[in-house]
Amino acid sequence: MATLTETAIGIRKLIKLSLVGLVVFLIFRLGLFMFNTYLRVVKPSPPPPATIAFGKLPQLAFPEKLHPELTLRLETPTGGTPNLGDRATVLLMPQVRPSFSALDEAKVIANKLNFRNQPGEITERRYRWESSEFLPSTLEMDIVSNSFILKRNWQADPTILTNKQLPGKEQAEAETKSWLRQIGLNDEILNQGRVTVSYLTFQSGQYVKAVSLSEADFVQTDLFRPNINELPVLTENPDRGVVRLIFSGAEEAEKRIVQAEYNYFPVNLNETATYPIKTASQAWRELQTRQGYIAAIGENPENVISVRRIYLAYFDNATPQGFLMPVIVFEGDNGFFGYVEAITNEWLEPQPANGGLNRPN
Repeated sequence: MATLTETAIGIRKLIKLSLVGLVVFLIFRLGLFMFNTYLRVVKPSPPPPATIAFGKLPQLAFPEKLHPELTLRLETPTGGTPNLGDRATVLLMPQVRPSFSALDEAKVIANKLNFRNQPGEITERRYRWESSEFLPSTLEMDIVSNSFILKRNWQADPTILTNKQLPGKEQAEAETKSWLRQIGLNDEILNQGRVTVSYLTFQSGQYVKAVSLSEADFVQTDLFRPNINELPVLTENPDRGVVRLIFSGAEEAEKRIVQAEYNYFPVNLNETATYPIKTASQAWRELQTRQGYIAAIGENPENVISVRRIYLAYFDNATPQGFLMPVIVFEGDNGFFGYVEAITNEWLEPQPANGGLNRPN
């Protein structure tokens, strides 16, 4: 039988061996962790493929514009094109189907805009109202999407230009959103959008930007859809919102807004899919070969453009086409903006004809 001394010695040896084994195990685990971390950094696991859950998408229906030949120069901070990733999110923009009640619902909106007579039919979905109740006015509306253009002939009232109760910036923003609530077209998402304010004069039959409120005859507001997935949302003209109003200085509510355009279409933020996108360098080549869309030339009289920024954004079309889709934006000096369709061509199909409203120049 082992003595107490021998037992103590055996226990101490066992403890030492256990400690050595624990140290070896911990070193092994630490080494394995560091090796796996190294592998993930050097050779990371590929991300899951894009979901492409909506199948093939319609091509973006960019407006047709005639532009002179442009000389485009890539002058980004790095001197090259950025890495925009290999995919982007597409959101469902639910299509409103024509219904027997569409015209009646459009008449409710028209009535709130002081058009109480019967409209004339332009096409199956486009109608035109006329009124002379306060000012000679016209309202042209797509009764399916509810997009519309309202114009009031303020020249018929000489006091419009003499009354100078024009709203300041904060008041103009508040009046814009209040007006949408009054006609029943306010939206929780749209209400979060940014508003830009411009000052206008009227010269030679057209609105011209003024330097300040004190020199202005009118105030223009543009309401934009808020950013989605941390990306900006741009329209066919980056300075034009999905809602545009022109305010006069008249005190009467019926003469306060002399022009209005509404082209907002709701997006389902919960119905999304990811799609492969082009590289920025591929999009740059397409823009150079006139395959993109020049949204704004800006103040570049020599038609020589220096592109400074390249980034992803969503394109907010003037007519609904079922999805809110990304574009690759090329932003240059003096207000230049060019767009290129971001989704790779293999996942696009031709855009069908659409009967939506065209925006005025």
